[in-house]
Amino acid sequence: MVMYMNIINKIKNIIIGNWRNITGYEDEESKKRLEICNSCDKVITIHGSKICGMCGCFIKAKTKVKSEKCELNKWM
Repeated sequence: MVMYMNIINKIKNIIIGNWRNITGYEDEESKKRLEICNSCDKVITIHGSKICGMCGCFIKAKTKVKSEKCELNKWM
């Protein structure tokens, strides 16, 4: 049951992050997170989109969800 809740929470965060990305939402925390990700050597670019090489998330979306964290503990 815990595994299913983790999957549901991850899907919820993906939806929230992408919605905030589409609507142009930004706050200071998400800006700082994005700066950290952009300077990380694990980030890869695929078709113009930056993706975390550790978790596979689109960094512009992931950095906009307060409950997300960096897999390398660079931000929380």
